[in-house]
Amino acid sequence: MKKLIMPVLLMVAFLVWISCERKITGEAQKAVEDDRPLIGCLQCHSDGSGPSQAILSQFRYSVHGSGNNTDKNRLTSSNYQSCERCHTSEGFIALVTGIPADGDHFSSFDCFTCHEPHSSGDFRVRVTGAVTLENDAIYDRSNANTCTTCHHSRRDVREYVVDDVRLSSHWGPHHSNQSDMLIGQNAYEYAAYDYSQSNSWHAAGVTNGCVACHMSASQHESIGGHSWNMKNEERGFENTTGCNVSTCHGSDSVKSVDRETIKDFDGDGVTEGVQTEIHDLLDSLAVLLVKAGFLDEDHHPISGVEVSSADSAGALYNFLFVEEDRSIGVHNTGYAVALLKSSINFLNTGDPNESSSNRSSQVLSEH
Repeated sequence: MKKLIMPVLLMVAFLVWISCERKITGEAQKAVEDDRPLIGCLQCHSDGSGPSQAILSQFRYSVHGSGNNTDKNRLTSSNYQSCERCHTSEGFIALVTGIPADGDHFSSFDCFTCHEPHSSGDFRVRVTGAVTLENDAIYDRSNANTCTTCHHSRRDVREYVVDDVRLSSHWGPHHSNQSDMLIGQNAYEYAAYDYSQSNSWHAAGVTNGCVACHMSASQHESIGGHSWNMKNEERGFENTTGCNVSTCHGSDSVKSVDRETIKDFDGDGVTEGVQTEIHDLLDSLAVLLVKAGFLDEDHHPISGVEVSSADSAGALYNFLFVEEDRSIGVHNTGYAVALLKSSINFLNTGDPNESSSNRSSQVLSEH
């Protein structure tokens, strides 16, 4: 019996070996052809040193690597099948390659979700071409186009915010409209308000998009790089390296993500940081939306409420648009301010340009 075991094991090993379809390309393939050691592989597949170690250390701090939302897939509920594309590695690869996921197993993002080195021969990202947003605007920011594949609104505001719209608990642009915000697109813009000059410099100046700031060098693995985090609240770290480059704010001029501004956006008589000012505007708009019966105290749209006018629903959409962007105004300060102020003005007076809070419009009872 023992004499039979070894041949069987060898046969199994041989079958596994010949069935492996992993593609080796680039310098690694040339090394194989020349019968040389695969030195190039060791740049990534080392024994605890090299760039891969730093990247993996950063990645463990990221939301992408946490796996918190991986259960948003068809195996949990058929309602989640459309969520797979951005909540699972298999779903994202299926989205960008056009090859459907088989649905037998789903996992969180990893290196090979965004990169395919064994096929491309290098570490280029899977998506390099421009991305068309839901309102047909074009986002083209180099390697950040891979980020935009998921980090954009799921709605076309032109068709989504209309008269007699019925709210639901998940009504709004979804939780990842950063690309729309950065280039100043696809929020609700009141016809009577001029948004044409509202975009901040970031909209056109940050040509590398998300990568420029979220992947910039930092003093700790929990921020920047492949963590993509801008802050570590627990340790008080903030990554402003990407801000303090010659093409942006200049050397060491930005000390905090809540950077100083020269304008009192919220009108309280005090000029504060960008995020503080935007947070105050969000709070002011939230008060009006709660009073109108569109928003609950936890800032969720109230299911079943019917909003009769697009302009009223637009104020709610703009609140969610700025809040779900989650940069609290940093991505595109001017656009965020314009959206919030025009919405506040409209709910207060019926005119997006009218800032008087003394007038009371009928907007608050339009549902």
